[in-house]
Amino acid sequence: MSSGSALPGSTLLLPDEARERAALLSQVAWFNRLRLIVAAGVIWLCALATHGFGLVADPWPLYMLGAAIVMVDGLYIVRYARLQRSRLASVRRHVFLQIAVDMAILTALLHYSGGITNPLALFYLFHAFIAALVLSVRAAVVVACASMMLLMVLGIAERQGWVAHHPLSVGLFDLFAIEPLGLWLLVFAYSATLAFSIYFVSTVLARIKRQEKELVRLGRHLALSEKLASVGTLAAGVSHEINNPIGVIKNKVKILRYRVEDGDEKGKLLGELDVVDKHVNRIAKITDGLLQFSRETPFELRLLDIGSLLREAADLVRVPYQTAQVELRVETTVPADVVVKGSTNHLLQVLINILLNAKDASTEGSLVELSCSHTGLEMVLQVRDHGQGIEPELLEKVFDPFFTTKDVDKGTGLGLAISHGIVERHHGRIEVESELERGTCFRIVLPSTVATD
Repeated sequence: MSSGSALPGSTLLLPDEARERAALLSQVAWFNRLRLIVAAGVIWLCALATHGFGLVADPWPLYMLGAAIVMVDGLYIVRYARLQRSRLASVRRHVFLQIAVDMAILTALLHYSGGITNPLALFYLFHAFIAALVLSVRAAVVVACASMMLLMVLGIAERQGWVAHHPLSVGLFDLFAIEPLGLWLLVFAYSATLAFSIYFVSTVLARIKRQEKELVRLGRHLALSEKLASVGTLAAGVSHEINNPIGVIKNKVKILRYRVEDGDEKGKLLGELDVVDKHVNRIAKITDGLLQFSRETPFELRLLDIGSLLREAADLVRVPYQTAQVELRVETTVPADVVVKGSTNHLLQVLINILLNAKDASTEGSLVELSCSHTGLEMVLQVRDHGQGIEPELLEKVFDPFFTTKDVDKGTGLGLAISHGIVERHHGRIEVESELERGTCFRIVLPSTVATD
């Protein structure tokens, strides 16, 4: 299992595209549920209009259209699982298809219930609103034009006798008593209502989307700022860690100069160079780990090597722990058949933040334990310290932004809030238990599966 390998059959998306696709899928799921309510409403209204008020002579076409809505929605629901693995463009095409089919069914419903004279023709508005909400203003305009085209064709076809007209006996409109100018005025009224509604809705949505993008941008800056604060803490110790191999390299370079001047044999020179190479690799490993962690990487769900993730987190905080004289014990036993997916760099940020908090809460000579366990369909990463603990009344606030129990110059109060958000994006959760003077335990719970041969 490698943290750098992509999930089989998965599609890696850019963060903005992934976020837009997730929002679109959420809307599709909501439309699927709403469509079932609409189908039930059509059947109920048809039964009421037929048997309660005697407005509809032949209700069976309307009943069949209600059943068609249920059947079509059933197909959408079945396809939804496959749609979740599709790219954003495919999801958008699916939404267009849903809107087109719904408009066709609405046109058929109107045909059997008064046609253009049925005030429920304004339901075309909802399709334009949906297009503006989940796709774009341009899509809403296209849907609105298609709606008006369907309405005009239906009205003209019924007026010219190309298709049968099924009037509602409510005395509201009589299609054949309306003058041609009146028919066009009715179409104009529908068009104007659509146009102004789309304008106002699209204006409001555009402002909301701009504000959402600004919030996302600020959230990224806050997350990066918190990560850089952790990098600063780690870098302060790394400088001391690097000094030792640099000192060895300097000494070996001096020795090599003397050996070259003395004309020593090749084997002795290579031996000294091997020592230099070993310490250079050690420095490269330390700095590479810090550089990798400091980079802002896309949020991509890939197969994780949990053991490697825990060891990397422990390596990055090793120097601050040594400086604070706090022992860090790591247990990385993971069942071979357990599959967990996530973003390595983001989970590393979560672990480092919690580990640094555990170090700050611990006294000299204390112990912090980093471990993992697998229960059911969940992988649990656990950080337990034996420090001062958290007061019960403050425990429920630890994930609030800008809440911190540290001194003003030692904590921003953003680390746990950002960590909570990262774990939620992994469809997981963070649990915390604490007891005063006994210590605190943070558990990062991630969904997992068991690999099958």
